[in-house]
Amino acid sequence: MAIDRKLAEKLAEKIIRETKSILDKRQRSYAFSKKLKRLDDEMICEIFYVISQGARDKKPLFQDGYRIICDIGMLNQYLGPRKLSGVYTHARHKDYRDVVRIMSRTPPWRIPGVEDEPLEDRELKEKPLGERKSLARTRDRDLINRLLHDQDPAVIHILLQNPILTIQEVVKIASKRPTNPQVLWQVYKNVKWINYYSVKKALINNPYCPTQVSLSLLHFMLEQDLEEIAENQVLHPKIQRAALELLIERRKKHQEEKKDSRPPAG
Repeated sequence: MAIDRKLAEKLAEKIIRETKSILDKRQRSYAFSKKLKRLDDEMICEIFYVISQGARDKKPLFQDGYRIICDIGMLNQYLGPRKLSGVYTHARHKDYRDVVRIMSRTPPWRIPGVEDEPLEDRELKEKPLGERKSLARTRDRDLINRLLHDQDPAVIHILLQNPILTIQEVVKIASKRPTNPQVLWQVYKNVKWINYYSVKKALINNPYCPTQVSLSLLHFMLEQDLEEIAENQVLHPKIQRAALELLIERRKKHQEEKKDSRPPAG
């Protein structure tokens, strides 16, 4: 039985709207998953496809939903690996490339190693985690600048909520190389900061960023930035290919729209 695309669109919009008011990301993922769990695997696959296409078209509602379905780790906890495996199988069968990409659990292209430069402020690193978490609430600008390099996600989570933190400092966290991929997840999950284009761009261009995060943000990039990402040799090949595919699709769509807007000859 063929899946009704219009029904999938209605369900996607309904689920996103009904969970939109839940501010806690974990609770929202749980509520989102609970609604999906009632549906069969193929319909969930179709909903994921509808959301990813809506995000491509820069529709705010679907961009919001796209951030949820891209957190496959969280959905896996609530939907279960068997359910997601079924969704993934349908996506592969239907050649839904965007859905396949976001469901592929690919590790970051780079992992911090012993040969890398020191990751953290040496003095602060010696302090207990509880003390560093407390310091993350500081109003001291110099101390904040040092805490930007902390590699514990719990410290960064608190620091990102500090009211005196600036966009420049968040971009610095997102751009840091080498860094703990889990720190970059904290930036991605922060609803306030991820809305900034410069933060999205910094995450994508960081080879230590979880590939899943980078792929989920590509749709927001301007064409000139997609070009740079496609040519950036330090990034994961999967990200480069996805950026190139998206760029080609956009240009093809622009050409078709331009062609359709021409007045008829004669």
